[in-house]
Amino acid sequence: MRIDFHVHTSHSFDGRISPEELASLSKKTGIIPAIADHNTISAHPEFRKFQIPFIPAEEVETAQGDLIGLFITEPVKKGVDFYEALDSFRSQGAIPYIPHMFDSLRPGLVKEEYGKAADIIEVFNARSLERFDKKAEEFARREGKLMAAGSDSHYPYEFGTTYTELDLTPDQLQPKPLLKALKTAKIVGKRTSLLKRKIAKYFKIYI
Repeated sequence: MRIDFHVHTSHSFDGRISPEELASLSKKTGIIPAIADHNTISAHPEFRKFQIPFIPAEEVETAQGDLIGLFITEPVKKGVDFYEALDSFRSQGAIPYIPHMFDSLRPGLVKEEYGKAADIIEVFNARSLERFDKKAEEFARREGKLMAAGSDSHYPYEFGTTYTELDLTPDQLQPKPLLKALKTAKIVGKRTSLLKRKIAKYFKIYI
């Protein structure tokens, strides 16, 4: 199974992938998305209509930086304390996942104490600079944390080249089997072009 642990849809304020487009891309590439829109889970009901496997998630902008909850059922409000968001995720059986850790160019969680409290560290983010990902990977290995990759896709063309390959079947797409499978997972990643993203945003070319 191939999973992209960090994908946005048009339900994010800056996302340009409709749930329908994402369903089509997922079916075409065979990559299962973790739909982690900014501070909302409103895309999840719409995506379920297409009967495509996915991980319901949310990327919450906490007071200290971004934190993703995987397998979330209830949204967490923007601006809450990191530990409040963490507790909320755990209380609903969700997995705390730190995206683009150490990325000082956006709301990355740069203090190691936050990484130590989470279950999974994103060690490849297709939109991050290599030095930030390298630091995240070094931290994860030192602390014995599970590692994963996310495209951080906002546009359709970004989805499909970054994912985590796991020994998992669709019926095992649940928190405990996923955490176990991540221990032997393989990360595949390709960085997206900053220039291409700027052009897409300026000319509103999203495909």
